[in-house]
Parts: sequence; C-alpha cells; structure tokens
Amino acid sequence: MEAIAYSPIQPLAVSPQFPASYQRGVHRITLPYLNRTIFISADDVLCLQGEGNYTFLHTRDRKRYLVSKTLKEFEKTLDGSIFLRIHKSYIVNLAYVQRGAFTKERQVRLADGREVAISRRRMKDITQQLAQYWQRVFN
Repeated sequence: MEAIAYSPIQPLAVSPQFPASYQRGVHRITLPYLNRTIFISADDVLCLQGEGNYTFLHTRDRKRYLVSKTLKEFEKTLDGSIFLRIHKSYIVNLAYVQRGAFTKERQVRLADGREVAISRRRMKDITQQLAQYWQRVFN
C-alpha cells in the first residue's frame, strides 16, 4: 500500500483587484505603534475588525495591528468606494473579496481565506454594492 502525502491547503495569493480608475498608493493610515507612528497603505488593508473601542487592522502581509479607535471613526476616514462595512464588527476592502464567494451562512471570503459574516439586515444593500464594485473592476 502506498503512502499518500497530503500538503496543507494554501490560501490563494493575496492579490487585490482594483478598478482601473482607482489610484493606488494615495491613501495612508497612520497608526501609533510601539512608541512610534507607522504608515500603512490603505491598499494593503484586507479588513478591519472591531472589538468595542478597539480595532484590529488585518493587512495583506498577514500582520495584525491593534488600534484604540472604533470602526465608526475608521469608517469616516476610509474611501467608501473601496471599503465597505458589512457587519457591525467588520469593514472589508472590496479589492480582496473573492468574486462569487457568498456562502449559505451569509459570509464573504477574502483573498487570504478568511470568512467574514455579513449583516442580515444589510444583505441586500451589501450585495448590490459588491455587484457594482465588480462591474467597475471588469469594465
């Protein structure tokens, strides 16, 4: 009997899909981090996860930053054509949402394999905004 070696499933490459009209590298997010200020390109942020008065920023290089700001504060400053609040605890970068990745459990899959819940009440609106985004990407 042959031994079959299984390799762990690797998530797809974390590559964004921006519309042609979007100017990359223009928007930056400043974060206080370990007694200094760092700048992160908004294009590199996969999603923001709210935890009360704190927010976790998840980046495409698989780093996670904890910031003492609420999601509401980030929602005011982020570009609304790229970032979408899909749940009370999540804002996602639409460039990293995999196309057609809706599941029965009202979730979207991001390019790094993470599944993020969609608000039940805003499902119709979020679906329309995602469709408009994908139309801009492919036109």
